[in-house]
Amino acid sequence: MVENLNILRDRIDNFDKSITDLLAQRMRVVRRVGEYKKKHNLPICDKERQKEVLKTRVKQGKTAGLNEKFVKNLYNLIFNEALNIQRRKK
Repeated sequence: MVENLNILRDRIDNFDKSITDLLAQRMRVVRRVGEYKKKHNLPICDKERQKEVLKTRVKQGKTAGLNEKFVKNLYNLIFNEALNIQRRKK
């Protein structure tokens, strides 16, 4: 029984590493977006884009069996960090 638990926990650890790696990649792209916005005098925050992304991710999450509130909270955290990163670039 314990071996099975350890195997499952190892799988979770691998997923967590993948999630962390993907978030780091996403934030590197966010930095590039911030540089583009600065160079082209564009506002940092694009509420319409955020609404569109959130709507799409919630739909994808529902299809995958994820709780809508969880997906919204997760992406709001991601959006906030992206804004922080882009603000630091200015």
